[in-house]
Order: sequence, then structure tokens, then C-alpha cells
Amino acid sequence: MKRPPRLTLAALPTPFARCERLGAELSAEIWIKRDDLTGLELSGNKIRKLEYVLADAIASGCDTIVTEGTCQSNHCRATAAACARLGLHCELLVRPEPPPELQGNHLLDALFGARWRGFARPDYAARRDQIVADTLVELRAAGRRPRFTPAGASEPLGCWGYIDALAELGTQLAAAGIAACDVVVGVSSDATYAGALLGKLLHHLDGIDVWGVPVSDDADYHAAATASLCAATIEEYALPVSFDPALLRLIPGFVGPGYAIATPECVEALRLLARTEAIVLDPVYTAKVFAAVVAGIRAGSLGHSRPVVFIHTGGGCSRYSPGAGS
Repeated sequence: MKRPPRLTLAALPTPFARCERLGAELSAEIWIKRDDLTGLELSGNKIRKLEYVLADAIASGCDTIVTEGTCQSNHCRATAAACARLGLHCELLVRPEPPPELQGNHLLDALFGARWRGFARPDYAARRDQIVADTLVELRAAGRRPRFTPAGASEPLGCWGYIDALAELGTQLAAAGIAACDVVVGVSSDATYAGALLGKLLHHLDGIDVWGVPVSDDADYHAAATASLCAATIEEYALPVSFDPALLRLIPGFVGPGYAIATPECVEALRLLARTEAIVLDPVYTAKVFAAVVAGIRAGSLGHSRPVVFIHTGGGCSRYSPGAGS
């Protein structure tokens, strides 16, 4: 097994705690893995993956990181923050074109010194590969040594972040006396879920099932993308495991009208966890994932015969208001 080098940027291990009040209200055993507390300006799960990608960039002599995302992307914010800490230049390819007024994650991108190029969504989708290639050529012509990583650092190297996270979680489960459980995590750019599945295999966590909740595309898309990423990671790093698509456990039905559009279920889940445990979710990712956990518990499929572990992957909610009087 060819284990890649890694930087130390995140505050690890992240806490693992039982939700006593929430569990009493829902009559279930619920635990949370607090990956929202990795540090580096609320970067959540993103920094685990960037520890590997940025280690590779520095080892390769790169001085510039290029990545992509929406103008309020948590991944872009995390990349900008990590680059600022390491003295790297950061270029962001964002869609849609950001508004003139800086706010939310985009404001943080600017504070961290990142530069950005804005694109209309249809234009970026149609020309994405060419836009990335042209940006790299332009930066090299300016004397930079750039490295590109896709949205969410979802490349085989990025999967190592959650391969490690599952080893960390396995130790915490053992300390809590939990031999079998269901682990639930969000799925968007796929490296977090792919890494968690590979971590389950590599660390022989046979008593757990890893469930993914899509928050952007449909379950069929993510099943194919996750399986492909797992296979590529196994091949590139000679991992001593084989991936069976039967390992995939995707929970559909929680995307709602679309990516980053809050649903009534996710708003309820956000309020429920805040009221019972004083833990804050965001309506883009984590509230939709936790809505799936709550629905599973109420339907009797999660949290009753054995514990359920929700991996809180972080994300800000500064641009969201649940409404007055709520």
C-alpha cells in the first residue's frame, strides 16, 4: 500500500459524543462525530482532504492552488484559508459570477487573499475542462507553478482524508463500547463518502454500515461516481482491498428542489439539533443529511436496533435565516 504524505492542519481527533437529550426525544441512540470542529475557519471535512492535496502540491514544488466551486463554497473557503496559512497563492473558479458585495464564504475568500474568476453556470458546465486548462496555462506563463484540485478535493488523493477519519472513528467507537452501528454522512463531490467506505474496508470495521445522503445530484449519479472514485483510489495506491458496489448505502429523497435550496425537512432538523444539543447545521449540506437521520429514526430503520452515528462535516449558515419567531 502506497500511503501518501500528509500535512497537519486540522485539529484531530475531532470529538465523538452521544446526543443524550436528542436521543431521549427521538427514543434512539444517536452519536455525532464533530468534524465541524476541525478548525481552520469552519472548514469542516474539507481540511482532512486538503491535508493530503496540499502536501502533494508542496512536495511537487507548486506555489499556487487552483480549485472550483460555487461563490459560497465551503471547499473554496477551506482551500483559501489553508493556502493563506501555508503561504500559497489561491485561484478560485467560481460560478455563478459573485455579486459585487462580498458576503459569507466569498468574503472570507477575499480576507484570506484568494483571487477568483467568475463564470455563468451554463458556460462553466460546457467549458469546464478548457477553463481549467486555460487557467493553468495563464498562471504558468505568469511564472506560477499551479496545481488543480477539483471541487471538494474529490480526487483519489483526497479520499485519504476520510480513510483516516474512519480509523479515528473506529478507535472512538471501540472506546465507547460500540461494536456495530450505522454511520451517516453527506454526499456531494463524493470523496468524503468514498474515503469513508475505503476506510471501513482498510480498517476492518465490519460492524458498521456507511450510509451516504446525496445533497446535490440523484442517488444513481452518486453511486456511479463513488464507485469510480473508490476504484481509482484502490488502483493508484495499491490498496489491499476490493470494492464491491453492494457496499453502497445511499439514502435518496433529501436533495429537495436542488442543491443549496433549503427544504422544510432540513429546516426542522436544523432547529431540532440546535434546540436539543446546541449544535448548528447548515441548510446546504448537513441539515439535509441530518433530516435523513431523523426520518430514518422515525421510520424505525435507524437508531433503534443499534446506534446511529451522524458525521457532522461542517459548513457555515451565515446567509440563512429560518424566519422570525422560530
